[in-house]
Amino acid sequence: MAFLTLPDGVPLYYEDQGEGPALVLIHGWTMNGTFWAQNVPALSSSHRVINVDLRGHGQSGKTETGHTIAQYAADVHFLIRQLGLGAVTLVGWSMGTAVTLSYVQQFGTDSVRSAVLVDQSPRFLNGPDWDFPLFGSYTPADMTELVQGLHYARPLVVKPFVADCFAEEPPAEVVDAVYAETTKTSTRAAADVWFDMAYADFRPVLPDLDVPTLLAYGAKSKIFPGDLDQWMATQLPDARVVPFENSGHAPFSEEPERFNEVLRDFLG
Repeated sequence: MAFLTLPDGVPLYYEDQGEGPALVLIHGWTMNGTFWAQNVPALSSSHRVINVDLRGHGQSGKTETGHTIAQYAADVHFLIRQLGLGAVTLVGWSMGTAVTLSYVQQFGTDSVRSAVLVDQSPRFLNGPDWDFPLFGSYTPADMTELVQGLHYARPLVVKPFVADCFAEEPPAEVVDAVYAETTKTSTRAAADVWFDMAYADFRPVLPDLDVPTLLAYGAKSKIFPGDLDQWMATQLPDARVVPFENSGHAPFSEEPERFNEVLRDFLG
C-alpha cells in the first residue's frame, strides 16, 4: 500500500508488487485496482506490477477537478517517472485504454515497452465513417441521458452497465458488489470523465502506438460488439489479436487464467 502526491496535491494510491520489467495496470471507468485481483499474483511472479487507482477512484484522493482522460494519462506519466520504472508495459482496460492512448498522444512511446488494450473503442459516438461505437450505437442524446441518470438515479444507470460488462448475466450480489466499488468515485467525477471520454476520438493516435500491442477483446462483448479488435489491428503498427471467446467486456475477470497465460506469453 502506497500513496504518491501528484503535482496538484492529490494523493494517488497504488500497489507495487513483484520484480522484473514493469507493468502498469489501468482500470476502467469508476472502477479501481481491486478488479485486477485475479491477475496481479500471476503477473507479479515475473514482473513488477504497479496497480494504480486513478484520481477520484478507489483509494486515491477524491478531488472534484482534473477528471479528463488527458489528466489521468499525465498522472500515470508522473507515477512512472517518480517510481523510476523506465520503459513499461501499459495494460489498459476499457477507459484504461483511452488513458493509454492519451499517454501516447502526450508523451510518445519512449517510456513504453509494449501495450495491452482490453475491450475498448477509440471512439464512442456514432459517425458516418465509424462502425464500432459504444453499445453498437451511441449518440450525444444517449450520452446526455446517461449522465442525467448518473445524477438523479445512479443505481438504475450503473447497475445495468455493470451487468452488461459480462458475457453471461451475473448474480445480483456480484452486480451489487461491483456497484459498491464504483460508488467510491463521486457522481460529478464520473460524469465529467464520461463526457470527456465520450467526445474523444483517439483513432488518429493508433498509428503512433508503435510498440508491440496485444488486443484482448471479448467475443461476446455487449459494450463494444463486432470485430473491433480486427479493425484496431489494421491501424496499429505491431498488433497481436487474441479474442476471448467466453468473455464480454472484462476478459481478465471472466477468463482470468487464460488472460494471465496470454499476457505472460505476450510479455515473454
